[in-house]
Amino acid sequence: MTLRGRYVNLEPLSAADVPGLARAGRDPDVWRLLRIGPARTEPEMAELVDQFLSAQANGTLLPFVVREPSGRPVGMFRYFDIDREHRSVEIGTWLDPVVWRTPVNTEVKYLGLRHAFEAESVHRVQLRTDARNVRSQAAIARLGAVREGEHREHYRLRDGSFRTSIIYSILASEWPMVRRSLEERLARPWNR
Repeated sequence: MTLRGRYVNLEPLSAADVPGLARAGRDPDVWRLLRIGPARTEPEMAELVDQFLSAQANGTLLPFVVREPSGRPVGMFRYFDIDREHRSVEIGTWLDPVVWRTPVNTEVKYLGLRHAFEAESVHRVQLRTDARNVRSQAAIARLGAVREGEHREHYRLRDGSFRTSIIYSILASEWPMVRRSLEERLARPWNR
């Protein structure tokens, strides 16, 4: 399954994506506040991709490579914490800093949310980010997600510090309004 957009496509992740993803993930800022990684080198990326593909085989994660129309990988998108009984899922994304502050993140989220709500009939989509990641919080809020609260120091990072996560969600009843807003934003002209 490929989710196609104007700026990017979300394509099934494969081991063949490792070299391009390692290039996309070479900046340490990508991984500083994430629960996954770091995956800045090909061996590290191969390990992360292998973890994601194993979790996919177990039905607990659905990973995609984020690919520009040129074919260049610029990050990953994934569905995880998949709860079919309660029709909820969490989404996560990391992107190469060269596409930060472009329509790429908006379109990645649009494609992922549209598939979750419209193809999979999900009731609730959750997003989390580190409390220190103000840029990510602003991006999630711009999506139209509702801030629910925080999990205080619930996850230990590689440097030994504890991450407090800010939790957001979008419900199926909110999706039509969120969809309109995202489509309006993606319709605006953008020049590199």
